[in-house]
Amino acid sequence: MSGRKQEEPVHLNMVPIMNLFLAMIPFLLMCAAFFQVSVINASVPALSEGGDVGDEPKKELQKVTVNLQIAKSGFNLSASGDQSPDELAKIGGKIPKKNNEYDFEKLAERMKAIHDKYKKSDTVIILPEKEILYDTIIKTMDASRERIIDTRLDTREHLFTNAVVSSVL
Repeated sequence: MSGRKQEEPVHLNMVPIMNLFLAMIPFLLMCAAFFQVSVINASVPALSEGGDVGDEPKKELQKVTVNLQIAKSGFNLSASGDQSPDELAKIGGKIPKKNNEYDFEKLAERMKAIHDKYKKSDTVIILPEKEILYDTIIKTMDASRERIIDTRLDTREHLFTNAVVSSVL
């Protein structure tokens, strides 16, 4: 033979690395943050191109769109629709804060009264000021969307189900 030695294969000891991974996997699973995401159906205003004058749909007097402004002092209600300006002015009004808190119960009652008069209405445009907290906007959406009839049976009456969140211009 020539003077060369035959090289023997190198055997790596993989046990320590496998033990490390075996300990890391449960640790990483325990550290992972699992959370639940909930979704609130809301939409934003959309620009339209406008239609021809001949495409005007029939005027529907049973439907109004409620504009709900959330101000520092409370809620300001107004409405738009095909009704007379006097009738639309009756819908509007202010709901002041009660004990420095927003009066969501009074808002829900007012929204129910509007919905009872205009049964086909389903849209409320919520206009929060810049300083209004997100929690207040969500509670306002809840108060305008549905009214709890019985807490024990969890029965609810749907009011203005189409909530549009916009900004005050």
